[in-house]
Amino acid sequence: MSKFNTANTNVTANRSGYPAYRMAAKEQLVTAVLTTMFGEPKYYGSTDNDIVRLATACAASDPDFLCRLAVYARREANLRSVSHVLAAVIARHARDFTRMTLRGVVQRPDDITEIMACYQSMYGKPFPNAMKREVAALIQNFDEYQLAKYKSAGKSISLRDVLRITHPAPKDPEIEALFRKVLDDTLATPYTWETELSEKGSTREVWNELIASGKVGYMALLRNLRGIIKAGADLSPVLEKISDPHQVRKSRQLPFRFYSAYKMLEAEGLMTPEIHRALEKALTVSIENMEQIPGRTLIAIDVSGSMGSRISARSVIRCCDIAALLGAMASRLCEDATVCYFDAANGWSSYKKGYQIAHYGRFDSILDICRRTAFAGGGTDLSLPMRFALEEDGSRALRPFDRIIYFSDNECNSSYRGLARTVQGMADQYRSRHNPNFWVHGVDLQGYGSQQFFGSRFNLIAGWSDRVLPFINLAEAGVGSLVSAIASYEV
Repeated sequence: MSKFNTANTNVTANRSGYPAYRMAAKEQLVTAVLTTMFGEPKYYGSTDNDIVRLATACAASDPDFLCRLAVYARREANLRSVSHVLAAVIARHARDFTRMTLRGVVQRPDDITEIMACYQSMYGKPFPNAMKREVAALIQNFDEYQLAKYKSAGKSISLRDVLRITHPAPKDPEIEALFRKVLDDTLATPYTWETELSEKGSTREVWNELIASGKVGYMALLRNLRGIIKAGADLSPVLEKISDPHQVRKSRQLPFRFYSAYKMLEAEGLMTPEIHRALEKALTVSIENMEQIPGRTLIAIDVSGSMGSRISARSVIRCCDIAALLGAMASRLCEDATVCYFDAANGWSSYKKGYQIAHYGRFDSILDICRRTAFAGGGTDLSLPMRFALEEDGSRALRPFDRIIYFSDNECNSSYRGLARTVQGMADQYRSRHNPNFWVHGVDLQGYGSQQFFGSRFNLIAGWSDRVLPFINLAEAGVGSLVSAIASYEV
């Protein structure tokens, strides 16, 4: 029996008007926070207002949890903007937690300017004294290079503005001199790849010099692979760094960053076996020490129309790409995995045309699995994988599935039975017919606030990071959930 996600029969309508179950407030907040590039549109509408509303309520009822969620979003999920929003809400509504939150969220000088700009846009002036005190302390932790690189000149809140608002008392003469440079705009121009390319151009010599200098960070190398290749620079040290396990872990990149680079190079005919191996190795670093998922697993990847939306206006990555990538990574962890790509493009009356079945081994290439994913663009019908499990699997002399893992936005709008019920009943059917210990894991990729399953042996997860995958085994062991992990997260 699960120790969390107890039965919830509170039926509501999702954003498509289809029956669904309401999430508990913390689950709704967590799923919305961990699946957003705040300020970017989503297929079924933004969740920004939901996040602010739920965070404000949480600041009153459990500010400690909200603080830990803000730090978790910044440090573990690598989501900056939404962590800034949560920090602003805390500064307004839970001021006693401002210090702990800012110390966990602020990692660069522009975290400070963004949080203060966010607060000003949401609540106006004046800034709370607790925020000003902590900012005045934190800004003294950065050196001249960092302050110059992230001074946010020309924006609504710059570092110069921060000093004028918070009036920090310098802790030593060196910091005092540094603050004077910020106020006088005399900080030394930092040696960065941006300034060098702007001054000298994107040439082979410039890139080789930059790479040798060590001033190009991991993410910058990943994002600039195309330019480095086209300039004819030496790729060997670049690929060595990209695939180095220590560098991968230190960079804390979201998995889709590697897939984005892969897609871009593939589209322009720049992919080579060496680059493929480096990106593949980088992707596998995060899961190589994860516990294997035992037994037989059905991995259900949503490729419906709503999953074709991009995660941000500037990104080439779609929700279905993240689903395919996390599904492929999960398949590498599974003892025995069957992968199902599903949508309702052909109508729920002919459900066998609504999914594709694939069998991948634990050593198949993650990138190759993603590349073979076919985006279909039909309706979202979460019953299709369950029908496969019930009817197709039930007709064979195979070991029953131990679990199904959905990678979806959970926004059901199609069903072979019409729009009259949730998919929960099919999971109950499978338990009664084939395996009473059958688990359903829902990895929510958009955070719209509703779910298709509830009760024991259901585990709700959310996020775009490989860090969601360990919660499959933890949930089945009854020792952890995403919400409980955040509640105990060390800040």
